[in-house]
Amino acid sequence: MEKSTNLSIDGFNGNSLTIYDSDISYYGGSQHWFPKITHRLSGCAPVAAANITAYLSQTFPEKYFPLYPYAGILTKDNFVKHMVEIRKHVIPGVFGLTSVKQFSDNLLAFTYQRGVSLVPYILDNNDASIGEAINFISQALSQRLPVAILVLKHPAKELKDYAWHWMTITGLKLDPTDNSYSISVTTYGECRQINLNLLWNHRRPQDFIRLAYFT
Repeated sequence: MEKSTNLSIDGFNGNSLTIYDSDISYYGGSQHWFPKITHRLSGCAPVAAANITAYLSQTFPEKYFPLYPYAGILTKDNFVKHMVEIRKHVIPGVFGLTSVKQFSDNLLAFTYQRGVSLVPYILDNNDASIGEAINFISQALSQRLPVAILVLKHPAKELKDYAWHWMTITGLKLDPTDNSYSISVTTYGECRQINLNLLWNHRRPQDFIRLAYFT
């Protein structure tokens, strides 16, 4: 039997990130949905913020409903409206949004406007070990909270689709056969699995990864 650390997607309440478009379903939002072409090119940070705020609203409505004021299941039409609204606060620069602190500040500006105060938790240390990352992610998932992850440059060819990119972590698993960890993320409207050992332990000095979650 597979041993898992803390939560997988099933325990995380993935239904709160399932978005429906007629008979098609997605897992989280996609930057390709932005109406403006320029927003699609640098839309991953606003989508991560949209995922997190919609999830909080769906999962803990008594505290966070104003963050995504559309009742019922998540629909693509409403989620795109949410993405457009949150992008007014989470605004990427010419090279995207490359600061986890700025991401946090911008997201909090959006939530404050909606009358909700959130507390940010940030792992912004380039020297953080994989153990520290695992503990950080576990602390969030154990509270049923998603984690924003920013990956800038990375040398592994297997991870080229996830470089210079924001995603949302929704699961963490341990493979007992080789003691390797993987994370489940939502990106481009899909659930993907990423080898955390490869991602974290094979960085170069000029590469960095940042994490954040909110309560």
